[in-house]
Amino acid sequence: MALTLPGVASASTTVNAQATDCAGPISPDGGAMACWNPTGEHLFNCDLLADGHHPVAYYVRSTSPDTLRRISDAPEAGNCVDHNLADIPESGWIDVQACNYEGTTELSCSPFVRLSANG
Repeated sequence: MALTLPGVASASTTVNAQATDCAGPISPDGGAMACWNPTGEHLFNCDLLADGHHPVAYYVRSTSPDTLRRISDAPEAGNCVDHNLADIPESGWIDVQACNYEGTTELSCSPFVRLSANG
């Protein structure tokens, strides 16, 4: 299933994912997205551009607000890696940030965005 990402450089840009409804920040250079789907608590780490760089999603959960976590699985360009973050209560939240990296060098990061666990 293809996930169409609004606000990405081209209206025809799609990312393959197991979700059809998610939201989250895109890195300022447009290369990475952290896409949150509260149904089932799935966070997708998405590589939006075929630029040779890789996405990293950072997040903090309401269930452990003092712990910054990192998802650095590197999907192929135009794809996402699904991470199931089950056990976030419906009244909870997740703060997410999308970054684009070249090796270990940070190229571009969005600000953190708080998203509700209940959609």
